[in-house]
Amino acid sequence: MNNLFLHILLCSILTSWSNIGPCSNLKLSFGTSSSLFADCLSKNIKPVHICVACAEKFQSVNESYFNITADKNCTDELLDSDNAMVIRRLFDAYLNMWVNARCSTCSGLSSNVSEEFKNETDETLRCFRKHNKTQVCDSCRERYNNLTSLFKNLQEKGFVCADLADSMNSTAASWSVGYHCDHLQFEYLPVLSMTFGILLLPLSFYLLLSKF
Repeated sequence: MNNLFLHILLCSILTSWSNIGPCSNLKLSFGTSSSLFADCLSKNIKPVHICVACAEKFQSVNESYFNITADKNCTDELLDSDNAMVIRRLFDAYLNMWVNARCSTCSGLSSNVSEEFKNETDETLRCFRKHNKTQVCDSCRERYNNLTSLFKNLQEKGFVCADLADSMNSTAASWSVGYHCDHLQFEYLPVLSMTFGILLLPLSFYLLLSKF
């Protein structure tokens, strides 16, 4: 699903929500923040950079939903009526995605550590490109081991968000599958599962909206 299709889909819902009423500002705020968040997700889904790039937009969705729940009348109208369950389900879908991507675990990651991981990844991939297939395993092993050690250290400290996981998984796949240097290590299997779940979000999003 491309960015334009997501945008058109959400804008059509915003149009249907534009009726006048005491809760119209709250539902318009939620619709607008949802549109911006969905657009951010579609732009940063591969490679995965959603936890960093979309953090502020997710916070806006969270705040706009909280504002609805803070008003009893609007909660009844926008969240609990049969024809308005789309708001609750949309928020649940976004929240589940954010939790499954473990984005909150990287909120405390300093820019220095994030930059160090990015630099180590770039240097490892540069080493891969620099050598032919028969040389990569020997020539780049130390560089690759340094990267995996850094990633495991971040995991042990609780920094396991999808942004880091997707990057490490991609490099590990190149090392193990692309260059046949080692078997894919067991601890990366949850990373594969998490990344796959994130990539399915746009499809899940479309299937949900198609019911309303």
